[in-house]
Amino acid sequence: MKETPPSSRRRTPLALRSFVTLCCFLPLAAAASELTRAEIEQRLAQRKDGPADFADRDLSGADLHGLDLSGADFFSARLTNADLAGADLTGANFTRSELQNANFRGADLHGATLYAALLDNADFTGANLTRARIIGGGRGVKFTRAKLTDADLGADPANQGMVPVRAELPEANFDGADLTRANMTHAVLTSASFTGAIVTDARFDYAVLDGANITLMR
Repeated sequence: MKETPPSSRRRTPLALRSFVTLCCFLPLAAAASELTRAEIEQRLAQRKDGPADFADRDLSGADLHGLDLSGADFFSARLTNADLAGADLTGANFTRSELQNANFRGADLHGATLYAALLDNADFTGANLTRARIIGGGRGVKFTRAKLTDADLGADPANQGMVPVRAELPEANFDGADLTRANMTHAVLTSASFTGAIVTDARFDYAVLDGANITLMR
């Protein structure tokens, strides 16, 4: 069989090849939540003892705004693009949760745990994070006017290797936030904004603040 010369072989148009290549690297569309708001409300109403358990659930884009989810367990749950605005999340567990683009505006997260949580572009504007434990990471997180009194974003002394386990929040916005007595030890806060933030007795020992905008209130 005579081989077709390379110059005469049919070639895939460059634009099509580029499109196919690009599609291989584009993120998939966000999956819908496993549970509707009605189903979540039913679960909350039917629980007898202990907090609600949503561990390992995919609640991407779920409408949870204003719900009483105090003490709820969201361990390793996916809450990407979820709406939790105004929700009661006191003492909730978000360890290893995916919280990218989640809306926590005005939510009560007093004493909540966000350990190893993914927080890119999450919005905590006006939220209560008093005594919250935040050892998560994410770029562009909004803490504008949030209450972080006694919040702990510092390095975890019980879990340290060559690199400190700490909050890594580059480009975070703390404008107008209350960081009174907050622990920010070793936190990575490059290019973060603290305009008008209250930092009375807050600890920033060894924090990485390169490029941060620091215009503080004490």
